[in-house]
Amino acid sequence: MSGAYEPDEPAGRLRALAWTWLEEVRADALTRLAGLPALAEAVGEPTEERLTELAVDYQRLFGFGVPPYESVFLDPSAMLMAPATARVQAFYRRVGWTPPDGVRVGAADHVGLELWLLADLLAAGRHGEAGDLVREHLAFWLPPLVLAVKRLAPDPVYATLADETLGAVLVLLEGVKAPVRLPLLPPPPRYEARGLPEPANGASHEGGLHEFVRTLLTPREAGLFITREDLGRLSRHVELPPVLADRRAMLMTLLRLAGQYDEVAHVLQGLGRLLDEAAQAYQAVGEQFPAWRPYAACWLERLERTAAKVAALGDSA
Repeated sequence: MSGAYEPDEPAGRLRALAWTWLEEVRADALTRLAGLPALAEAVGEPTEERLTELAVDYQRLFGFGVPPYESVFLDPSAMLMAPATARVQAFYRRVGWTPPDGVRVGAADHVGLELWLLADLLAAGRHGEAGDLVREHLAFWLPPLVLAVKRLAPDPVYATLADETLGAVLVLLEGVKAPVRLPLLPPPPRYEARGLPEPANGASHEGGLHEFVRTLLTPREAGLFITREDLGRLSRHVELPPVLADRRAMLMTLLRLAGQYDEVAHVLQGLGRLLDEAAQAYQAVGEQFPAWRPYAACWLERLERTAAKVAALGDSA
């Protein structure tokens, strides 16, 4: 990847952060961290073993843990290449920006690309458009992304990356009018099952469970991104058999096993604690960056609704 790098400038700092989100830390790219001493210190001695550790953790975090894409957090489908992605691409066209060549991403709304654009706008003195990018995009979903990454107990390099990115972006946030509402986007697609047998008795309960799981695993609705490791910790906490699968299958199986082993109340309590911890984290970000408080209120409202659904499921169980 090409691009000017001025480590002492805000644009250079953002571009270095973007690089670190976009690809593993490599020996031939350590000079990019020159303007980020906290990150360089976290890397330590760049031995082959150390760089391998970082590559493994990068894949764990962003390959299997938390997809760092705006659509995952903001789109009603929580999927890549969704309308939320098109919204980001429309912003790129609006400011006349094309992502750099050689970037390995699954979609155009990767956090590294949005940070790169922010760096380019600041470097060009286009501060109004940089502010639009922060207000209309990054401020909405960067804190939930960072908090999900931090819950995965990342290597100090990636914990530092998360904190440094949050500070570099939210310090630019200003001119926000409350209340803040998530972008209006089309609902997720619905697929009809044709020619299938009529549902058996109890299917309505199963359908309600599927809807509950869908809500919990859609950050736009739930208020947070629940990772596979979150679900694994919850399963271990209540001493249920481990399940290795995608998030949906893990959560469905966890709830079914909880019913079989009479652990539903404990599982729901664990989910409630996860929601409470997310609420405290959003409030802490709002305390650190007061301009973000309207966004915090938006996410806290969703957490509150999700907590009510968890409590209602507990009552019915």
